[in-house]
Amino acid sequence: MVYYEVRLHGRGGQGAVLAGRLLGEALMGAGYYAQSFPEFGAERSGAPVTAFLRASDSPIEVRSPVERPHYVVVIDPYLSFDPRVAEGLREGGFVVANSAAEPGKLRERLRLGVGYRVATVNATKIALDVLGRNNPNTAVLGALAAATGIVGVEQLADAARRAFPGRVGELNAEAIRRGAAEVMIA
Repeated sequence: MVYYEVRLHGRGGQGAVLAGRLLGEALMGAGYYAQSFPEFGAERSGAPVTAFLRASDSPIEVRSPVERPHYVVVIDPYLSFDPRVAEGLREGGFVVANSAAEPGKLRERLRLGVGYRVATVNATKIALDVLGRNNPNTAVLGALAAATGIVGVEQLADAARRAFPGRVGELNAEAIRRGAAEVMIA
């Protein structure tokens, strides 16, 4: 049985909720059942946002927040050094973060042992280069796809094009591909 739980951390306006939805749509396109949902407090730009995703090859009956994720995605670079983002990460789990830091340095800051994997990508730079604005969510998703194999890079790119028709979709698909190409893994 295939079963994944993903927790995404960001701040309001960075697209954590949308990233969870895009990942879910890409996984459904790959034949999985998926559910994606957010959790946030005050709805304002810059406030902490957590989004969750579950995917399975059979129907998903669980409806609670993800507490023991297989994968943690950190969209906000300032949150990437907060050890709390990795709380509950399963043994053998993977953190994929928007960070210019080397993955080994991030592993130290997150206090993760050798039983965990860490990947980093400078998604902020990619977003500014490709999109012309600081929306790093799709670049981080590309890094997640390349680092973990949870979903194909082109499946994510297709989901972005469906979510954003026209030029915006093509630019987000490009950000996904750049994130996949530029990810560093430890």
